[in-house]
Amino acid sequence: MNVAASFNIKYVTDTRGKRKEVIVPYQTWADITEELEALREKQKILLGLREACKEVKEQEKQNERRKEQTLDEFIDEL
Repeated sequence: MNVAASFNIKYVTDTRGKRKEVIVPYQTWADITEELEALREKQKILLGLREACKEVKEQEKQNERRKEQTLDEFIDEL
């Protein structure tokens, strides 16, 4: 299927026929930018989750290195 034809996309070319610009109907452009924004939001969330997972793993490593504290030791610190 020819995507350009199905979306009424037109190309501006130079004298050698090399594509330089794309012309799309406004609604197609609006749909593309809306989808792009949704993908950016998803990426932002996924990157945040990845960072949170790294932080949890690091915290777990730190907790493994720390010796357990007795209640008396905890109270003495206060």
